[in-house]
Amino acid sequence: MIYWKKKVIEDALQESPKEICGLLVNIKGKLVYKKCKNLAQIPTDQFILSPTDYAAIEDQYGNEAIEGIVHSHPTTSAYASPADRVSAARTNKHWYIVNPHTEEWYDFVPKEYKQSLLGRPWTWEYTNCWQLVREFYKAELNINLIDFEKPEDPEYFAFNPMFEDCYEKGGFRSLEDDEPLKLYDCPLMNFSGDKLNHIAVLCENNMLLHHPQGRLSCKEEYNRYYRSITGKIIRYVGLSS
Repeated sequence: MIYWKKKVIEDALQESPKEICGLLVNIKGKLVYKKCKNLAQIPTDQFILSPTDYAAIEDQYGNEAIEGIVHSHPTTSAYASPADRVSAARTNKHWYIVNPHTEEWYDFVPKEYKQSLLGRPWTWEYTNCWQLVREFYKAELNINLIDFEKPEDPEYFAFNPMFEDCYEKGGFRSLEDDEPLKLYDCPLMNFSGDKLNHIAVLCENNMLLHHPQGRLSCKEEYNRYYRSITGKIIRYVGLSS
């Protein structure tokens, strides 16, 4: 067995059932596996490769030396999941996946991967609640909402969200208590902790388009429960007339 693959399997077995992740780096003509931290809140279900670890390896060896991204599927087939393909499409790197127990490998070079707004898997980096609102606004209104720089750790964000500090920079304003709701208004909600750490967008027929962590993106009725956890509703300034 190729040495770097052996190292990946050893690490993956040690961490199982958690997923491991890392980079495959070309060092003096040899491929070397560099393990990185998995920052996912549920590491048995997904991985979030530490941006700090990625940057450190990139600074040391150069981006061109990073040949691929490696992670494990300890409890499922090595075949790429929809979430893997969403993430891979943004990296422009070769991807390698292994089930360490069966030693089954799967690798692929990512291609552009476009998804429906509904039914997409949640990922911290690319398919989350704010990204869904951004893509909805672009598709429905041809409005390009800014993409805020977010912390690398989703658990930190859950208790220190940025929506209340950043929505004005993004072109939104807060609604007054007596203002009626309109299409495309965005409720800010508290899904955990005591901060507003989730955003959704109002659609026709009192439906809410959103992407909660750990679930597929979906439309649901903006019902009593979702209203009860809404702490603020914001409206894009260009739609305020």
